[in-house]
Amino acid sequence: MDCNRAAFLAGSLAVAGATLSDRAEAAPPPSGATPEMLLGRLLAGNRRFVENDFPQVNRVAEKRELVVEGQAPYAAILSCSDSRVIPELVFVSGIGQLFVTRVAGNYPDGLVIGSIEYAIEHLGTTLVLVLGHQSCGAVKAVYSALENKAQLPPHLSSIQELVAPGIAGIVAARGSIDSAIEANVRAATATLRASPPLISKEVASGRVRVAGGIYHLRTGEVRLIE
Repeated sequence: MDCNRAAFLAGSLAVAGATLSDRAEAAPPPSGATPEMLLGRLLAGNRRFVENDFPQVNRVAEKRELVVEGQAPYAAILSCSDSRVIPELVFVSGIGQLFVTRVAGNYPDGLVIGSIEYAIEHLGTTLVLVLGHQSCGAVKAVYSALENKAQLPPHLSSIQELVAPGIAGIVAARGSIDSAIEANVRAATATLRASPPLISKEVASGRVRVAGGIYHLRTGEVRLIE
């Protein structure tokens, strides 16, 4: 059984009923839900997205009211800024459910790591997903710069500094852009998992899971990578 299907089934069984109903849309994760269960919940939402199974959007004011006094997002998503990749839609999630940071190339710098630390320490989030996507322009740009031994102009060079180490081996081997995109997600997840003092400690304890995935533009499916 592949990791996508296993996580999907675990989430479906463990958090059955945790779909977008009127009050569940802003509800915190079930008490005792493990990061693996929450990953299953994410993938269940993605399956709905792939199948074009969206809830009717109504009573928005009421749902806003549910989170006025606080939030308990069940997952933190580090996504690319690409306009085609919208995590709340990709995982059919509503107000208060996802803590999303977006940056071109979906690689964490200090501000992104601090944001994710905030979600873990202050909001109780136990699942972090780095979400790359097919045809990532930022990765393509860095790939081309490395291939041509060039430097991207400011401030794009700051993206190059972050992404280049993780894909340099792919470029040297003349690998595909898809391989570079996957390598970038792997490097980003490794950076987060090893980030001291908070995230590395929580990952080592098993309380927090940092996963990686690739969004497929044509189908809308998110494929986990381990």
